Amino acid sequence: MLVTVVAAFQAFGSPSQTTSASVPMSSGARATTRATGPSSRATPATATDASGRPVLTTPVGQAEPDASNGAEGHVAEGITSAALPVGPALVTAGAGTWHAVPGTTPVHGTGGEAYTYTIEVEDGLQSAEADQAFAAAVDATLADPRSWIGGGQVTLARVDSGDPSFRISLTSQMTIRSPDLCGWDVPLEASCFNRWDGRVLINDARWVRGAMAYDTDVNSYRSYAVNHEVGHALGFSHLPCPETGAPAPVMMQQSWSTADNDLNLLDPETIPADGKVCVSNPYPFPGAAATQASASAPSAAAG
Repeated sequence: MLVTVVAAFQAFGSPSQTTSASVPMSSGARATTRATGPSSRATPATATDASGRPVLTTPVGQAEPDASNGAEGHVAEGITSAALPVGPALVTAGAGTWHAVPGTTPVHGTGGEAYTYTIEVEDGLQSAEADQAFAAAVDATLADPRSWIGGGQVTLARVDSGDPSFRISLTSQMTIRSPDLCGWDVPLEASCFNRWDGRVLINDARWVRGAMAYDTDVNSYRSYAVNHEVGHALGFSHLPCPETGAPAPVMMQQSWSTADNDLNLLDPETIPADGKVCVSNPYPFPGAAATQASASAPSAAAG
């Protein structure tokens, strides 16, 4: 959830092209690096799965946490809101390879910048039925008018063949810690966007258990995680809380905290220690759906 350029809800020690764990409400400034086509991406070492599809290989041994996290580790331990909530049991490590989940969507949005994405799940993580449930949740989030299409700049469509703009990959708790993926220099559970590989990595531990800022509302947290990391894929950077009590920008690192003072400890160059504390918010344009609903059904009764 901090940012290097692979922002995995991290900024310290992440791969040189990794960017994490939310933007605008107002649609803040975009980073200078953007998700691009295959011709401009570096090619990582790959293997081939049973179907002949290239996959990035990540030996589970590389995903073991680094016990010497140094100063960042001590700081992270003090941010209690960043702890992974207790909850259902997890598959802590998968195979380090991913398979695509079949399925496509119509093009959503009306903007002039077109993006496509595939949905993938790490091998050995869950059942085929659970794969489809993950894909349905991602699709619903990105098709929501409160998501990135609500800004009128981009369109998003899911594909399951060819070379997408980026891949959205559900990844186990230990595999995601690999230095080639999101890293573990900041020892806090995180998701990230790995720009080098064009991959949005969603941490399964967070997907299952959520974050303290969202209390028991795991579904809203899941929408946040997808919107935050896809925001990085679209070129957006981390943002601080604009005002105490306001909805947190989706590009705020809400997996760890909605308080600027907490996040300043991990990213002082981006987040000021100004005492502001926001309220959790999973979407970049939270007012879009309400505007659309009031225009289409002005007389609808509340229920």
